[in-house]
Amino acid sequence: MHRWSPLNERQLALLGWLASSKESDEPWDPGELRTAYALRDRGLVTIKRSGGEVDAQVTEAGTFYIQHGHHPDDPAHAREEKTAKGKAAGGARSASYADRPVALARRTKAKELIERLVTDRRVTFTKPDDAAVTEWRRVIDYAKRHSLSPEGKRIESLRMWNRDLQISLVEGPHPNSLRQRPNEAPLVRVPSQLRSPHPVVAALRDDAGRLVMPASLRRRSLLLLQGLAAEAVRRGHTVKDHEVPSRRRSRAYTTHDGRHHPSSYSLREGELDLRVGA
Repeated sequence: MHRWSPLNERQLALLGWLASSKESDEPWDPGELRTAYALRDRGLVTIKRSGGEVDAQVTEAGTFYIQHGHHPDDPAHAREEKTAKGKAAGGARSASYADRPVALARRTKAKELIERLVTDRRVTFTKPDDAAVTEWRRVIDYAKRHSLSPEGKRIESLRMWNRDLQISLVEGPHPNSLRQRPNEAPLVRVPSQLRSPHPVVAALRDDAGRLVMPASLRRRSLLLLQGLAAEAVRRGHTVKDHEVPSRRRSRAYTTHDGRHHPSSYSLREGELDLRVGA
């Protein structure tokens, strides 16, 4: 496959969304990341990752593809490039993304979804594939960004344990919108060295079977836990060890009769409990 090979429907939809949308609060799923990296390999987007955050930006070549429908390096269109650049800005190829088929189709689906949710409150899709889940997340994001939900309500999506996708219309703002802004919240100091740690943190440090991870991450985790423990004590709260079960099962499983058992606390993890008041 060449750098200038035509994009498939999923790649084209993601490229258009990245070029036109605002930031989304929906996390990237593996299928979306694979599509984004395919676009990067063609020089259409750049990708930067920091921790769990993904920053994907459309390049000049990506903008060209959206405007002209082909890669600027495509030799089949080399003779047409000058002609295409000379077309009027209001021509069909220069139309805004909001007027393009992908955006129009997504707006239609978003409106239809809202109408169903207003009537039924909840819509469930049985075992959709990754492409369908990605598209529905885009539709939900479109509805959020364009304020299509009824006043005082919001859309929530949930991938169930049996792989069904459940979309609901619920009351009130998202809980995250009610939290303190980072610049308004009081700071919790994290020590640079683990000196005189809280007994609970010291017990985690000395137990090689807890907080099983690379040494640098383990040290950072202990420093974070110590910062939280010290601040909790300063505020008059109680810090206690998190009870470790004798069974070390940590993965979720489903029995033959269809009963789902979520993952349990693992001995390899490390937690502490903060008790506020009663």
